[in-house]
Amino acid sequence: MIRLSIILPCYNEGETLGALVDGYRRALAGRGDVELILVDNGSTDDTARQIAREIATGASFVFESVSVPHNRGYGHGILCGLAKARGSFLAWSHADLQCPPADVIRLFDAVLAHPEPHNCFGKGHRVNDRGRAGLLTRLQTLLSQLLLGQRLVEINAQPKLFHRSLLNRFHRPPIGYELDIYAYYKAVRAGLSVVSIPVQFLERQAGRSKWAFSLPSRLRFMARNLWYLLTLRLNGERI
Repeated sequence: MIRLSIILPCYNEGETLGALVDGYRRALAGRGDVELILVDNGSTDDTARQIAREIATGASFVFESVSVPHNRGYGHGILCGLAKARGSFLAWSHADLQCPPADVIRLFDAVLAHPEPHNCFGKGHRVNDRGRAGLLTRLQTLLSQLLLGQRLVEINAQPKLFHRSLLNRFHRPPIGYELDIYAYYKAVRAGLSVVSIPVQFLERQAGRSKWAFSLPSRLRFMARNLWYLLTLRLNGERI
């Protein structure tokens, strides 16, 4: 029986996908109750070929893949992975090696240690100094409190993990990076307990961030998130 499904949306991660999967092989060694779902999120490099090669190599856990023909957004890739997931608990994280694979299992253990795991929303809380990025994160926390009346801390920190019953509350989830806000907000509105673990946000080993490659790109990202916070403020009951 699959207890945990981990979704990793991969967009042009072919250069480091082997190292990513090796990390999960170590973190999930002997875990037959876990499935790893790699989503080729409309990549234009050799990500699809690398995923097929890694699956053919085999693993001690259940290994699945999803192919998205055209990239429609980070959230869309995750949602496609969630549609295939079989686990009682669902999780997602980044595929760019900035989020250690072991974090997902640490978070899963922390949620299972809670008296009511089914009523928990698990998330990472970044503890390393990230300079200007950290300042923007704190600003986003303040804005979420002002606009939503909820203190959503470290909204975009990975991993995210929750029981599949929360997925049934998803009605019109966004297909971009705003999916992190949406899931967190739905969990808080549902009265779920938030379980956080400290995580380190590592440097990329190859390529560049799809959204945080410069200060202007980070500001644009914050503007989109602000707009979505306003959307939740106005339409939260309907979405």
